[in-house]
Amino acid sequence: MKSGKAAPPAVVLEMALLSSDRVGARKILKDSCSMDEPYQCISDVVEPALRSIGVKWADGEASLSQVYVSGRICEEFIRSLPVPSSGIRPDQPVIGIGVLEDYHTLGKETVMTALHASGYRVIDYGAGLTVSDLLEKIKDDGIEVIFISALMLRAALKVRELTASLKEAGLSVRVIVGGAPFLFDEHLWEEVDADAFAHDAAEAVSLVGGASS
Repeated sequence: MKSGKAAPPAVVLEMALLSSDRVGARKILKDSCSMDEPYQCISDVVEPALRSIGVKWADGEASLSQVYVSGRICEEFIRSLPVPSSGIRPDQPVIGIGVLEDYHTLGKETVMTALHASGYRVIDYGAGLTVSDLLEKIKDDGIEVIFISALMLRAALKVRELTASLKEAGLSVRVIVGGAPFLFDEHLWEEVDADAFAHDAAEAVSLVGGASS
């Protein structure tokens, strides 16, 4: 006998996303999220749904197109949220963020939302970056902490090339990575010589906080 308890919003959202139901997914997000606390919505609803879809993809139960469309739907919603700021923090590091090689920007958008809501300034380098592109931007802007998001393993492995190039250039930059390949292999961040791995946006904020203390 089924109980009358409603499924958690993250579970309902996942079902809508896997069905590519853009209208239904947006309604679930609007009904589940307080506009006064957009970051909480990302943490409690969006990230668990997308993480579950990512696991299904790794297990062969979801297609890459479902992962992509799900990300795009959530990304559009996140960009529409009013992001409160707790005030720009004094003495914070110079922070940059970007996506290596591909154009799947959901991870970048969620981390940026969380950082902005926590009072950090962030330079957004966008997506589709090559290692040489990102290296030049880091040099030009004096970046001290760089967040790198990757969807595919090929892109994640490119981080090793970046960290080696930073060392060759004598640049002291804290490299924090995130994305599906690092979730599936929690030792991968060490293999590419990154300084840290953020499981989600909340952890990203705590990591940059540690870097700036």
